[in-house]
Amino acid sequence: IIKNFMEVNIMVANGKLYTTVMEKLHFEPRLDAANITVAIQGNHDIVVLDGKVKSFAEKLTAENTVKAIHGVKAIVNEIKVDPSLHYKKTDSEIATDTINALKSSVWVPAQKIKALVKDGIVTLSGEVEWQYEKTAAFTAVKNLWGIKSINNEIMVKPSITINEDKVRQEITKEFERHARLDASRIKIKVQGKKITLEGEVSNFDEMDIAEDAAWAIPGVAEVKNELVVD
Repeated sequence: IIKNFMEVNIMVANGKLYTTVMEKLHFEPRLDAANITVAIQGNHDIVVLDGKVKSFAEKLTAENTVKAIHGVKAIVNEIKVDPSLHYKKTDSEIATDTINALKSSVWVPAQKIKALVKDGIVTLSGEVEWQYEKTAAFTAVKNLWGIKSINNEIMVKPSITINEDKVRQEITKEFERHARLDASRIKIKVQGKKITLEGEVSNFDEMDIAEDAAWAIPGVAEVKNELVVD
């Protein structure tokens, strides 16, 4: 009887989260959620997204929309991008659009980045000094029509060295300055130019903020984000 009661509670919780996710997806004006399916796994805290959308931008929007829902601790995004639902571009057209987008962004060192397009999948490569430049390249391209996916293989290779103790202090200070972060719950490990973040945060937004703070330190080449949503 107890087991059956627990199973019923889990089904009810899963049903509530499912309804919340579907309502949130349909409420988002940038999404056509008609072809998106949702499944709830784990301890009613893992959301699996599947189905089809017409652009890579919509796939990312669906994921980010679900990230904002209270109680979601993990997301598996298996949504397929089918550009033919709108207009299918050739790889040559996508390549031209990609190069123009990279050149048009003030934050992207376009001369340091190469783009390869095959079957609608864009692969970015090259070397940059800062993570924000790598992120900016992805951001510049993600909303283009015809793209099915983006492999961001740009390497962050800063030319300066860092002081491990100073870096740890600077990141801790930045955490403390941020009203939405509880610095006491985050452990910072520094090894060479690599920073590892461990601990718990309240939501995905805090996780991203913590990682951005680590990347903001000059000389950082890698950030390993092992934070979990509590």
